[in-house]
Amino acid sequence: MFSKVDTVHIIVDDLKKSVQWYTEVLEFEQVFDSGQYIVFQIGQASTKLTIQEGKVRPSSIKPILFSDALEETRLKLVEKGVNVGEIEEDGEVSFFEFWDLDGNGFEACQYMNF
Repeated sequence: MFSKVDTVHIIVDDLKKSVQWYTEVLEFEQVFDSGQYIVFQIGQASTKLTIQEGKVRPSSIKPILFSDALEETRLKLVEKGVNVGEIEEDGEVSFFEFWDLDGNGFEACQYMNF
């Protein structure tokens, strides 16, 4: 029925400010600007991230981003002033949570023993 996740869509309070944050802090590559929303490429992944200005509401949906160097990624985000949780382990995965300017939650993960 479905062949892939095409994009993850996130609502932000201030599109211009958020574009700057996602490009400078998370180092995402902007690949499309409709004037209403912005689409980012994340590394080599085929799934895109789209941000659009609107009313931000709490969500139970959380994009999970993979890192080959989880500790270094966390430290880099901390240095950039990002609200970041501690690294945790859950079986075969290490991970930490972090939040964007509007409190939208993300998780960064790395597989252990691979």
